[in-house]
Amino acid sequence: MLDVERVQTALAIHQEHLALTPERMVPGHRVLLLFGGAQAYPAMLDAIASARSEILVETYIWAGDANGRRFVDAVCIKAQEGVAVRCVVDGAGSFGFVTGPDVERMKSAGVRLGVFHPVGPWRRRWGWQVRDHRKLLVVDGRVGFAGGMNIGDDYAPTHWGGRGWNDVQVQIEGPAVRELQRLFDVSWRYSTPWTFERHHEGKALIADPPPIHGSTTRVQPLAVGRFLARRTIQRHLTHAIAAARERIWIEAAYFVPNRALRAYLRRAARRGVDVRVITPRDSDVPFLADASRYTWTTLLRAGVRLYEWLPGMLHAKTICIDGTWLSVGSYNLDSRSLLYNWEVTLAVLDRDVAARLEEKFQLDLEMSEPVEPRRWRRRGLLQKLRERFFYYFRLWL
Repeated sequence: MLDVERVQTALAIHQEHLALTPERMVPGHRVLLLFGGAQAYPAMLDAIASARSEILVETYIWAGDANGRRFVDAVCIKAQEGVAVRCVVDGAGSFGFVTGPDVERMKSAGVRLGVFHPVGPWRRRWGWQVRDHRKLLVVDGRVGFAGGMNIGDDYAPTHWGGRGWNDVQVQIEGPAVRELQRLFDVSWRYSTPWTFERHHEGKALIADPPPIHGSTTRVQPLAVGRFLARRTIQRHLTHAIAAARERIWIEAAYFVPNRALRAYLRRAARRGVDVRVITPRDSDVPFLADASRYTWTTLLRAGVRLYEWLPGMLHAKTICIDGTWLSVGSYNLDSRSLLYNWEVTLAVLDRDVAARLEEKFQLDLEMSEPVEPRRWRRRGLLQKLRERFFYYFRLWL
């Protein structure tokens, strides 16, 4: 019995070491990982349909396609029922949406919309470089969703006519939902409302979400934005990587790590940690795969194992460390997320949740091709030049 207690104590101490700010990892949460639009979209639409007082949506891309209109229909119905609906979309990522007919439908239904950094220079608070890359949905202050999924056909399941991109969303209940609300409110106040004057803004009275009774699942939302330290999320990631003892499993849609992050991954691999990274072979961003491959040589030399996802687009942004600490969110391991974008990710301490994410990682490995170091070293000079060229322009990809 004493041996079991010692093991449990050691695991608890290691959990604390993985978290940069363990005192802010609040217990009392219910966390459900949703894999792909087949799981995430029905859950998100069900939550919207169940709303009684308030719906908050913040997304980088809201597409004006068939599945984008599913969400337009859903929020319009609730707004007409009297639910307070506020949405923030990015002016560049959702450019086709904000210039399309769906905005008028939402406006007529009573949905209130803010546009983050409209791309037109005649617009108030217009901008191009800094983008709102967050993906948030909060309903009635009781349930929240965060992760890598935008709204549109790319993420929707194939039986809905979507492309079924490989991505991960988190459904969460518990005290951290209040912080997601707060982060949304910051984006909302910064954005430009289209449908009403700012002084008419009302806010639904929502009680603080109570802890889930008996839950030891600990969560901390991590964010970067206008007044938040730009390197906050990276500091949490590198701290956990530095504390890892057994394994670091990463799925990265846009894997162009800076020198500091590459150094942490190399050091982890050299001390015997199982470091694996899955990235898409064919990215939806032209030439980004070349910029990513520029960073691979030193990682492979240090023992980091790299894999290319083959079936389609891998859009997930997940890290799981030692089967106990994980992060899921909108934050990419690239310079744009580090230096410019507004981002949100959830850091979670829970072995059961981590085990589910590791199961997904292992299934994805079966549909990925390992990067063989010997073959990699023999790639041609032209390919090496492409990698170097596009790496230098990584901020514009």
